[in-house]
Amino acid sequence: MKLLVSSLRKVFLGAWLVLWCMGIILSPGSHLYAGPEDDLRHKLETGEIIVTATAEPGTCLKHGEMIGIIDASPEIVWQVITDVNNFKYFMPRTLNSMAVAAEKVPVIVKSRPNNAEEVERLLGPTPADPATYRIPGGKYTVYLYSNLDFPWPCSNRWYIIKGQNDETRAAQHRYHSSWSLVTGNLNENSGEWIVEPFGATKTKVIYKLCTDPGGAIPGVLVKQGTCTTMPQIISAIRERARKLCGLKQP
Repeated sequence: MKLLVSSLRKVFLGAWLVLWCMGIILSPGSHLYAGPEDDLRHKLETGEIIVTATAEPGTCLKHGEMIGIIDASPEIVWQVITDVNNFKYFMPRTLNSMAVAAEKVPVIVKSRPNNAEEVERLLGPTPADPATYRIPGGKYTVYLYSNLDFPWPCSNRWYIIKGQNDETRAAQHRYHSSWSLVTGNLNENSGEWIVEPFGATKTKVIYKLCTDPGGAIPGVLVKQGTCTTMPQIISAIRERARKLCGLKQP
């Protein structure tokens, strides 16, 4: 009996950690929200991170939306969230990240790697240069590899996603990025970034996520878990944008 209880504790602990790492369980400073628009704006102005979330009945899919304000221009924020080769330096729990050349993607998919080490050997040490695929003022496709650090007893999660970046409304200081899963050791990872002005000098970012991290997660935790991306991401973007703004000062 003691062995059974110990095993069950490990399973539930592992499931909780998966949910927490994927942002499914909320962290301090984030808030579930369902209220009037004026109240939402007030909360955003005070720096709160607003979260809404749902679970798709009969599946392990979680849908979440996160909204926050960054004290920087949309152009700076867009620079931060598209700086994929440097995610490992500022995004939470990111062990490695890099832009992937389009011609390498089918090679990796065909090889069906078992772990991040195999993927990184196939990718090589030098990431693709984002400048080669960017179309300023236009739409363009990007591929991103990430390896995320998950606490024991969960295994790390790695994936390659296909992103569609849209800068066609840059003149209005509005940007959009969406992505879908190509391959990885999770079941689903898709979503979008919406970047738009907030007042004269700030930016509102909206992050939408659909995720299924895979693994033996008890249904009760999936139902009770609040699906959202990691609110720590907003904090990381705020800090990165602050540093970039400082670098741009005369």
